[in-house]
This record gives sequence, C-alpha cells and structure tokens, in this order.
Amino acid sequence: MQSDTRRVLVSWMRQFGAAMVVYLAALATAIWALTSVPAGPLRTSVVLAPILPGLALIGLTVRAYGRCDEYIRLRILQAAALAAIAVAALSLVYFYMELVGFPHLSTAWISNVVWAVFVARMVRLIATGK
Repeated sequence: MQSDTRRVLVSWMRQFGAAMVVYLAALATAIWALTSVPAGPLRTSVVLAPILPGLALIGLTVRAYGRCDEYIRLRILQAAALAAIAVAALSLVYFYMELVGFPHLSTAWISNVVWAVFVARMVRLIATGK
C-alpha cells in the first residue's frame, strides 16, 4: 500500500474512532433518556443527538474514500458490501425469530453490527493491505 494511501486510512481511522466514541456515548445517553427523562423537548433532543455523530461517521468515510486510489476504493466497497450482507442476513434471520416470540430488536443494534463489520474490514485493510 502506498504511504499516502496508508496515511489517509490511518487518519480516517483516528477520526472515525473519535467520532465512534462520541456516537456510542450519545447512543447510550439516548437509551438512558428514553426510560429516565420525562417526555418533552429535552428527551427528544437527547434521543436525536446520536444522529449528528452518526452522520459524521458517514461523512468521514466518504471523504476518505474520495482520497484513496482505485485499489483501496475497491477494498472499501468490498467492506461496505460485506457489512450490507451481514445486515441482510441478520435482518432476515431475526425477522423470523421475532415471529416465533423473540423480543423486538432495535435497528440501532443492526446499525452497530454494520459499523463493526465495516471497521473490522478496514482495520484489516490498514494492517495488511488486503
């Protein structure tokens, strides 16, 4: 992997990691607020707060994608495709599990699975170039 591309990806990983910490903290706070804060503008604001860092995650990834060469772009698309496949499989399986009595699963958990799969692939790309 070229040093410029590696530098872009390492920079992306650092920024993405910071944004992910903010996102997870906002998500945890939103979940807490749903059960602990009375309905009203404050609770609504806290529950919607994870949207901004979530959009930052997407924006950082799109920006890094645009700054990489074609090979790395292909790898990023493969990571995104694998994450989409994981979501499709999880959604399909859990849909039927809910029909037989399993508890409803929030799409926030599915979103977290997507990001985990995607980030794992990106870490592998940075570490090995594959």
